[in-house]
Amino acid sequence: MTNFTLRSILSFVIPLVLFTSCLDVETDDRTYKEEMIELSDLLSGLVAEGYDIDTTALGVYYVVFNEGVGESPVEGDTLSISYNGYFSDGTLFDTSEEWATDGIWEFVYGEQSLITGFQNALSVMRDSSQMQFIVPSTLAYGEYGYGSIGAYQTLIFAIEMHDIKPAN
Repeated sequence: MTNFTLRSILSFVIPLVLFTSCLDVETDDRTYKEEMIELSDLLSGLVAEGYDIDTTALGVYYVVFNEGVGESPVEGDTLSISYNGYFSDGTLFDTSEEWATDGIWEFVYGEQSLITGFQNALSVMRDSSQMQFIVPSTLAYGEYGYGSIGAYQTLIFAIEMHDIKPAN
């Protein structure tokens, strides 16, 4: 990811850690209600810090650091992205830097099995855009979690769209 994106991630994740660290909510036995309280506090804190938060039609919250250019992707387009995935306490749980060539993941949009919130997040991006997304558990791994991701865990993704190659 570029230095701009790294600064953006840090300026976004550090307030997340500050606002959620005082909540002391365990993720193992969390309830939906606890997640919603944490999410509300998180969003309120980010607004208080001056972030402009928007929401997709499905309910993924996002902050735009670079709008990018052109059109948003449609099914069949080939996307090249880099991303970091964080828990709401700022812990990194996944990154394209670990497994994708040069940290950039290339795939056909709509053909890759993605969590609903991640798929929906990509739908509002454009070429060269840089955004941070807050994905409620209802659009991620829900009440059961998955692997190291606990039940009712809100996820945060910092995504940079490097390229959108149209399907045609």
